[in-house]
Amino acid sequence: MNYLDEHILSLKAKMMDQTAIDHDALQSIPAQAQGSEQNGPVLSEENKLFHIYNDHLALEPITILHGEIGFYIPKSFSPMPMEQAAMKYPSEHRPQDIYTSSEGTINISFNPTDSFLEVDELSEFVEQMADVLRSVQPIRNWLGSEMFINHSGLSIGRIRFIAAGIDGNLYNELLLFIQKGRVVIGSFSCLEAEHEAWLPVAEYWGQSLRILTPSPYPANEKGMISR
Repeated sequence: MNYLDEHILSLKAKMMDQTAIDHDALQSIPAQAQGSEQNGPVLSEENKLFHIYNDHLALEPITILHGEIGFYIPKSFSPMPMEQAAMKYPSEHRPQDIYTSSEGTINISFNPTDSFLEVDELSEFVEQMADVLRSVQPIRNWLGSEMFINHSGLSIGRIRFIAAGIDGNLYNELLLFIQKGRVVIGSFSCLEAEHEAWLPVAEYWGQSLRILTPSPYPANEKGMISR
């Protein structure tokens, strides 16, 4: 327990930054997207296409950490510019990889940590991190924590909550998993008012996570090669 406690303390600042959002920069999704769909969000497995509100969002594979982690996100998302990232996450602990929607209201990020654990220690670690978050975040609605095995067989801890923001409450979903013995924290965040529409995208993001063996041949930054 003391071993894990040391990791929790060293990660406390990083976890706060991982869920921090520049609230002044968050704006509502355009008015035409506020209408409701009778059938809700729909995913076509064949085309990896979501139907959210009046938009069709195609998904594409992305790799990070030198091609060692792969996942799917909407094709319309793009890496957050360094200047914008510095404003949204004004700390040296800001996530290493941040992808954002064109409106800047949906963010997906990843932050490899300096904490090393065995897979069977992850569950306890996730529960302790959940306790830390409840103590440092302005929680409005705690949605719980759990462990699950995704489609690639990766063990993942999930923590979900809604926190107060300046211009509205924010939905946060954290995914904690182990890559090469190291804890990696993924984060999905959006406005609470939009979170039900975007939950299928967050779910697919988590289910698509996989650990990859980098190809020895040059490749573009998109796409996944699994070994």
